Amino acid sequence: MAGDTELAEMTAWPPSETTRTAMDNAKMIEVWDGEVGRFWVAEQERYARMHAGFTKQLLAVAGPQPGERVLEVGCGFGNFALDLGRATGPSGAVLGVDVSGPMLEVAAARARDLPQVAFLRADAQHADLSPSALDAVISQFGVMFFADHAEAFRNISKALRPGGRLVFTCWQDMAKQPRLMIPVVAALEHIPPPEFDESFWGLAAFSLADPATIEGLLSGAGFTDVSIEPVVAAEYQGANVADTISFMRQSDFGQVLFASADPASAARGWDAVATALAEHQAPDGVYLDGAAWLVTARAPAS
Repeated sequence: MAGDTELAEMTAWPPSETTRTAMDNAKMIEVWDGEVGRFWVAEQERYARMHAGFTKQLLAVAGPQPGERVLEVGCGFGNFALDLGRATGPSGAVLGVDVSGPMLEVAAARARDLPQVAFLRADAQHADLSPSALDAVISQFGVMFFADHAEAFRNISKALRPGGRLVFTCWQDMAKQPRLMIPVVAALEHIPPPEFDESFWGLAAFSLADPATIEGLLSGAGFTDVSIEPVVAAEYQGANVADTISFMRQSDFGQVLFASADPASAARGWDAVATALAEHQAPDGVYLDGAAWLVTARAPAS
């Protein structure tokens, strides 16, 4: 069983290319530690089901083994960290880090029966990670949000043992996301185009949409054997159209999308979105495809 000491040793239309940049870390931490984090907690079951297809693919490629030490970056409310902990077993150790206090409270409660899993409120870009302490660093849609990706990947690289694995998913370009573009295209027939700018945290989700950017960052941080593969998964949106519309209206993306619309235009816009979503109603819910990059790399062998 991994004790406290072992776990402690692991830490010592779409917007233009120029707009899709990372947000300042302090601002991003404020976002996830505040209202956005609380919204995700309230919708945690929906988000877990939404990303389930990507979770399955990431876990299969990451291949955590019994006894391994694993760091999960951007662990959220801990679902994936628990999967990793079950795979590493009691002889392993999994540490999930995130900047969202509300989400980490949920994660800690979920891990009570898995002593090999622990959580820490930390920014992996600046965290004091022990050198060569980790067998793998894994992230599901968490690494896009760093303000300085080069610094973050250098910090992660030094924490991996020689030949250790980096495995993560990040979103492809916004224009390649049916989960976003289907409602956006429907709505924009009735409302003005949204005015996205750097103040909207959601744009940072696409900061690693260019595979050449990923390749350059990882190579610059010393990683080798970099592989970037496209993956697609059907993402659950809601039990039915009404449930999905309710969720979208409350989400930051929905609020930004409709921010400039007058009430009459907004009503027509949401009706159009509902009509578009109805075409994607399955017996067990509404599903829209998401497109991601599944990235693997190795820390230098020596």
